[in-house]
Amino acid sequence: MHKRITIRNERTIVTALVLLLLSGIASIGRADDSGDGADEVEPLRILTSTNDLAAIARAVCAEQAEIEVVLRRNRDPHSVEVRPSTMRKAAGADYYLAVGLSLDLWAEDIVRGSRNRKLVMIDCSRAITPQGVPEEKVDASMGDVHPEGNPHYWLDPENGALVADFLAKVFGETRPAQADAFRENARRFGETIARRVVDWEACLRGRSFVEYHDTWLYLANRFDMRIAGRVEPLPGISPTARQLATLSGTIRSDEVRVVVRDPFHSESPVEFLERETGVRDIVIPSVCEEGRPEAYLATFDRMCAALESADSR
Repeated sequence: MHKRITIRNERTIVTALVLLLLSGIASIGRADDSGDGADEVEPLRILTSTNDLAAIARAVCAEQAEIEVVLRRNRDPHSVEVRPSTMRKAAGADYYLAVGLSLDLWAEDIVRGSRNRKLVMIDCSRAITPQGVPEEKVDASMGDVHPEGNPHYWLDPENGALVADFLAKVFGETRPAQADAFRENARRFGETIARRVVDWEACLRGRSFVEYHDTWLYLANRFDMRIAGRVEPLPGISPTARQLATLSGTIRSDEVRVVVRDPFHSESPVEFLERETGVRDIVIPSVCEEGRPEAYLATFDRMCAALESADSR
């Protein structure tokens, strides 16, 4: 009897040990699973005013971000209808990237309407030195003039590199574990721009053109180009027949070959200039068509191709 009790007890002890061992293995497995989940980092959720800012943010974050854009392609960035669907996108975002310099004032309505207290609005113009800052007090008689300076700064590719460095720093403060990756991505993007600038400069330096709106100032200054005139006598103001006649005289005397405009600008004034002078109408979106780094760089390739094509006519 004593032996039977001992054997039964031993079997009980062995069974208990086996169950305890299996339980420990399962616990380790669960711990490993939870550890893998802890290592996964939620992507940054970013909403931007334009595709250009989205492209630069993508260059910095690579696949570590979910990026959406407010402004649809080929639309005027000065004026955007704020929709409830856009506010809902902002409600789930970590960052809102604004152009600044009073271009996208509508972005403030989006941020307020989102009711997202954690949403951080970043004015990307803080990364650059504004050009075209009015020396006198701005009033309505001057047209759509921006008191802080010309807001189309992304059209200098080197400003694109500055914005990338700026965003890498901002994002890195929120995600210190990814800060080095953000900085490295921004550095590589800047190096790509520096290489491409050599070709763009060879193509663009010294060229003259007429622009529709006060859009291409930063590009012209970067590559020592000359803006011979503007279709709009004042920003946002349509030209009169007399003003177009005066501009026609300038185009003929200066032998200007192209007028550059956005898709949303009126064709009518440029058609008049074409008939009067033979100047070529070149449509180049000043805001890139997709939120990808390659699309941002393609804007400058497109300008080069358009001007070179005009030379062959």
